[in-house]
Amino acid sequence: MAEQKDVIVVGAGPVGMLTALALAQTGASVTVLEQEPHIINSPRAAVYFPSTLVILDELGLLDELNAIGFQNRTFGTHVPEFGYSSIVTTDPIDGIPYDYQLHAGQHDVARVAMEHAQKLGVEVLFEHEVAAFEDGPDGVTVTVKTAAGEKTLAAKWLIGADGARSTVRKLAGIEFAGYTWPERFVATNVKFDFRQLGYCQANFVCDPDDMAIIAQLDREGLWRCTYLEDASLPLETYEERIHQRYKHFMQGRADYELVSSSPYMLHQRAGETLRKGHVLLTGDAAHATNPCGGLGLTSGVWSGMVLADILGAVLRGEEDESILDRYSDERRRIFWEIVTPAATENKRMLQERDPAQRRKDLEAVKALSDDPDSGAMLMLFAYKVIGDLLRPASRWKDADPTPRVDLDIAGRQHQIH
Repeated sequence: MAEQKDVIVVGAGPVGMLTALALAQTGASVTVLEQEPHIINSPRAAVYFPSTLVILDELGLLDELNAIGFQNRTFGTHVPEFGYSSIVTTDPIDGIPYDYQLHAGQHDVARVAMEHAQKLGVEVLFEHEVAAFEDGPDGVTVTVKTAAGEKTLAAKWLIGADGARSTVRKLAGIEFAGYTWPERFVATNVKFDFRQLGYCQANFVCDPDDMAIIAQLDREGLWRCTYLEDASLPLETYEERIHQRYKHFMQGRADYELVSSSPYMLHQRAGETLRKGHVLLTGDAAHATNPCGGLGLTSGVWSGMVLADILGAVLRGEEDESILDRYSDERRRIFWEIVTPAATENKRMLQERDPAQRRKDLEAVKALSDDPDSGAMLMLFAYKVIGDLLRPASRWKDADPTPRVDLDIAGRQHQIH
């Protein structure tokens, strides 16, 4: 019989590796399984809000990631139809130690987290594909496919952090309830200085036909340009359409270098439960949102941290297993009540077709831009995905600077929870 670990985490993306590291820091023995041969560098999330910097700092990663990525304090909204652009600059807020967003590739975050986790004894096994598992009274037995054939691993708990198409979730028979949007996102990494065209280091472009999310990725001139296209268009020819779309985004310039691209469907879905027996879900395997506004990564990472915290307490005998059902209920609530409405409204505004509504949206953007507190609110909104940390003794007890009170900014009340 294989040695039983405390936890097997499936998926070596940022959520999986951060969760594994957090668990290891609680004293748990952890194995991470990843079916790819290495950490994948595909265009995905790249901006980490202050609410996530809390995590990176607490885990001991922030200084290293600040050296790899860069700090950004501006956000631009552009409405080409009306010739309008605005810039919101984040400002320091009392009680919050970060007045910036960190731009860094998610592969860098996963890699740095993996290196720290391995120093604590976390075993990371690449080219290990989960084929099946059995959940028994004392834990889970997992069958994996490897180049050398099948083998069996055992753990008290199994965590699926393997993305929206999660094998763990499917094998557990957990329904992924919700809906899929009729468009697909195409995320591209490109060497091109968008600042020459009036863009900030992070931007929304609101246009019914050519919406985009544009952000600088590193200090070497790599940028992310993500746009929507009709999902009925052939997936196999999406690359042929990139350069046509670039003619619009680059305003006819051709002095760019396309580095990589990745098409993906947009979901608003969550598992009907995030805990079934000894099987737990987190990240996109638990809840997947459209990425407009960056709340998918933020909520996914926080789900992983809350889970690591309370599962560590369960393993040490400090909490009853029933707290894991509370985890499921609370993270599903956060997803449906906070993440989904915000991301859906962002997506609507980016691609709104009704002329009258577009003008209303423009006025709302102007009002936000003129509000002296807009930078503070931009920073604070992402704290809403933290939700209930579940344990009074949580390592994250000081993570939320606005614990269930209304925040008073310039004499006005803004409800954060």
